[in-house]
Amino acid sequence: MRLTNKAFILLAMIVMLAAGCNKAETATDVETVDSKAIQDVIAKAKGKVVVLNFWATWCPPCRAEIPELIEIRKKFSDSDLLLIGVSVDPGVDAVTEYMSKDVEFNYPIYFAGSDVASFFSIESIPRTLVFNTEGKKVFDKSGSFPGEMFENFIKKLLQEK
Repeated sequence: MRLTNKAFILLAMIVMLAAGCNKAETATDVETVDSKAIQDVIAKAKGKVVVLNFWATWCPPCRAEIPELIEIRKKFSDSDLLLIGVSVDPGVDAVTEYMSKDVEFNYPIYFAGSDVASFFSIESIPRTLVFNTEGKKVFDKSGSFPGEMFENFIKKLLQEK
């Protein structure tokens, strides 16, 4: 594949990822993203709090956390919060099936490309990273956390804006 074709595909993927970050959209087609695409989306979200949640369909704590993340997404405007879920399942089919049957997400869900786990040092899930309105990582923890904790943290970061 020619370099221009690769560049066009990468650009199209970044545009689709950025466009897909709207709380009103839900989809059953799950796109694969690499660490660079995730970094680009975070960098372009200046002025917003970004919550990046790594999860998998086979992970009970991850599945238990999703309804709380859905509720958090409802409480903040698109101009204040960007919430992204990235599945680290072994295959994209499990994610697509889960999304079509079990949960109606109100935030975009992506499938982790081969470099994502190593780049973000994912050793256990769920894992959530929070970036302030300036794009600085201010929270990076594995495990489930109550939605109220994230809600209060997001409010605090928005007040510091």
